[in-house]
Amino acid sequence: MKRFNNAFTLTELLVALGVVAILCAILMPVIFNLIPNQNTIMAKRAYYTIQTIVSELINDEACYPDKTSSVTDRRIGFDDGAGTANCLEWTNTGSTDSAGKFKTLFRDKLGLDGSADNFDTADGIQWKFSNAAFNSGNTTGGSIKLSVDVNGEEDPNCSNTNNYNTELGSGGSNCSSRKSGFDRFQVTIYGNGKVEINSSDKWAIEAVKVSKSLTED
Repeated sequence: MKRFNNAFTLTELLVALGVVAILCAILMPVIFNLIPNQNTIMAKRAYYTIQTIVSELINDEACYPDKTSSVTDRRIGFDDGAGTANCLEWTNTGSTDSAGKFKTLFRDKLGLDGSADNFDTADGIQWKFSNAAFNSGNTTGGSIKLSVDVNGEEDPNCSNTNNYNTELGSGGSNCSSRKSGFDRFQVTIYGNGKVEINSSDKWAIEAVKVSKSLTED
């Protein structure tokens, strides 16, 4: 009786390995491009956290009653530093610090105390408020800036514009030449509740899939 040898030859194994290697070389870049990196995921998370908190606060009648049509003491949204008994985290009724009120309530929504300008959250994100100018004298009710570092102390500590190193700590030495892989961005929160990513932070705009038309008046 004849015996048939069903084993692969060395040549056949080498050809099969070569085909697999070629397929890996073709498919791996595609797969990696389809998987968002951690900074992109965290940027989306930070942005939608900001949007959610701002939406909740602007619609909180206990802390921000609608005074847009008041004859006297007119207020637009967050340009209201007054406290009321029903606004539990901001009851100092003699204060007129609208920025301090907003920061206190924002931090409270994140489960933090106080009204400090910069703080960290448990997910490793660093936050820093700056340039507060809530003012009902204009249609937007003024604004406050909020800079975000999505991975905290980890490198590269860079944004598209490299503008946020002072408030968030020193940035990486290669920020000015960096073309991708950013981890910092800034948003403007307007008194009327509008939230807008800095137009220079294109990586963050792309990360959260916000088109320019959606962030303009």
